[in-house]
Amino acid sequence: MSSSTEKGVYRILHLIRLLNSTPRRKANQLMQILGQSKSSFYRDLDMLERLGYIWDKDQNDGYFLQLKLERGQKSVLEPDELFFLQDLLQQTSANSPQAQAILHKFDLNLHMIPLADALPQLHANRILQLVRAALETQSNILIKGYHSLSSESVGNRRVEPLEITPDYRYLIGWDMDKERQSQFKLSRVQDIEFIEGKVSPGRLASPMDLFGLTGPEWLDVKLRLTNTAHHLLIEEFPLVRTHIRRRHDGIFFEGQVRNWKGIGRFILGLPGEITVVAPDALRVYLRERVGEGDFTSHSG
Repeated sequence: MSSSTEKGVYRILHLIRLLNSTPRRKANQLMQILGQSKSSFYRDLDMLERLGYIWDKDQNDGYFLQLKLERGQKSVLEPDELFFLQDLLQQTSANSPQAQAILHKFDLNLHMIPLADALPQLHANRILQLVRAALETQSNILIKGYHSLSSESVGNRRVEPLEITPDYRYLIGWDMDKERQSQFKLSRVQDIEFIEGKVSPGRLASPMDLFGLTGPEWLDVKLRLTNTAHHLLIEEFPLVRTHIRRRHDGIFFEGQVRNWKGIGRFILGLPGEITVVAPDALRVYLRERVGEGDFTSHSG
């Protein structure tokens, strides 16, 4: 691990400690402590979000992490976070004594996790490693026992793996049976088996939107959200956080999608909680799905 990368890792860890301590500090105070510019500070906040750490500000503009409390005493790393960080450190430990030392501490923490809690994380880590190996070798895979929420079925999928999403939650791949690009949530995979054949030459992942769908072009969307819709949107699709805007007149999602289906499904699932500000084409799509009379009650 290069010295600049190592400094970046420790800066992120330092930021996590600051955001999880009191008193809460404003942005300029955090930048001063970390010796960062404004742009660098907000890049690190974006990195925390990609790692699954949700930050927020209180009424005094003090920054903090929204971490779960265990036994009502203190904030701790969840088992899946420990496994995720352990996996990252293992990739760099060969050239870093610091990483090796931290890995030793992680091992002590992981041994204390009850077996019932650890087994699902061990399985998730194994699935992720198999997907990475398939991507590196450009090998086709059989996704076994995949639970599809759209069809409420469990079955096997022959897939050409193309890439993993930045949050490590989904595999984007070419479904060889349906002859289309699909997104597979790794937590719904029972097992992965390497099969004969390689990824087709020149096959690349088409851009997918925050809701896991692709399409011919990017489409601008602006939604006004209630607090309930805001929290549910972030919980279900964590990467949308960078597209949330808080203003005096409400909370807004301002982003782009490649298909009305994904975002439309979310809107229709929360009657009265979301107003479509723009575009008209999304309103037309929703009207076609539910009828003119029902539409005004939840889309405005």
